[in-house]
Amino acid sequence: MMSRRLWVYVAVLFMSAVALGLLILPHQDIVEPLPLVALVLLTVALGNMAIELPFAVSMSLAFASVFAGILYAGPLGGAVLGLASSVSLQEIRERKPLVRILFNMAQLFLAGLLAGWVLILAGGRLLSSADYSSQGPVATLLAPTLAVLVFFVLNLAFVGVSLILRTRLTVRQTLDAMNPGSYWVSLLVLALLGYAMAHLISISSWFGLLLLVLPFTMARQTFRVYVELTEAYTETVRSLVAAIEAKDRYTRGHSERVAIHARQLAASLGFSSAEVGLAERAALLHDVGKIGISQTTLTSPVQLTPAEVRQIRRHPVIGADLTQDVAFLSDVVPIVRHHHERVDGAGYPDGLVGSEIPLLARVLAVVDAYDAMTSDRAYRPGMSDDDARVELKRVAGSQLDTRVVTAFTALLDEPSAEVDDQ
Repeated sequence: MMSRRLWVYVAVLFMSAVALGLLILPHQDIVEPLPLVALVLLTVALGNMAIELPFAVSMSLAFASVFAGILYAGPLGGAVLGLASSVSLQEIRERKPLVRILFNMAQLFLAGLLAGWVLILAGGRLLSSADYSSQGPVATLLAPTLAVLVFFVLNLAFVGVSLILRTRLTVRQTLDAMNPGSYWVSLLVLALLGYAMAHLISISSWFGLLLLVLPFTMARQTFRVYVELTEAYTETVRSLVAAIEAKDRYTRGHSERVAIHARQLAASLGFSSAEVGLAERAALLHDVGKIGISQTTLTSPVQLTPAEVRQIRRHPVIGADLTQDVAFLSDVVPIVRHHHERVDGAGYPDGLVGSEIPLLARVLAVVDAYDAMTSDRAYRPGMSDDDARVELKRVAGSQLDTRVVTAFTALLDEPSAEVDDQ
């Protein structure tokens, strides 16, 4: 179930959007509406074409057309195109919760509206106005730059608050998960694209606009091929892990279940799609080091000796060693190595404390512990879901990251988080 506080937050955003819209928009005029209509159609199309840029950041081309609308029509353009960019056929097909759809509509409307308002306050002239040619070089560069920053910061703030309400992460943890610093290159590229789009559309250069947008749509297809190749690698890893686990009926399917939960939890924490994929691959491979552990030790039905415990505790290091020399898998190494660290420093193999442990390793530690507790083992039956949740909360703050535990238990309440037995 969605938090009541999240619904209240979305309601406040929605009412703010309506109030500010009624306050600002009646004073906005447009000389020629056709370019704005064209931008709306283009924004809806581009909003359904999010691409994975090569620097591992997911961005939507729709930001370029939204920025073009801000330059062309100020607050009205920003509000209308921000709203248009929130329409996603994928979210409708995936039946995303209504609260998230309403949140996107409200926050993108507000970000576009206020970015356009700042553009005017900073002395910028709208491309739809007759006196645009009279604006000086400072307003030509400064005002649009401020508008971009306002849109980005507001979008970041609105999304960040929603993540805090959904996951109970701290502000610092939320910023770490969102990693806003990684977006600046794509933000600059898309802002420049929007700047060019605005000028082309203001002079009705439709063919020029097509030539400008076409290379980006082709780039999307190129990166789509890259994503498909990445998915093929992941499926290969999944098959290999399944083959390794098949020899032990007690751990069969463990890595697959952990991978599903890790992917869902990383997504709910606001990680980029590239990092969500990384969480999935790391979860699939987190126990691969057990291939170097004696089978009799792994399947022992009695309490392990101290020597056997030390042998078991070598598996994160073995797993890291096995994956570090494989180019495609090198990014999972720190997660695989540190998924048995504890936030109080009593974990292994390196005794890392708190934030020294990679955040995705802390995510993996929670979902791994949950699946281990709820699965049958040779030496004990699995816990019930309720008992496992109680145990997760008991060790939160000592063994596991408290806020990741809170986010995971909240995720388990959502029907989509359920995993069928393997």
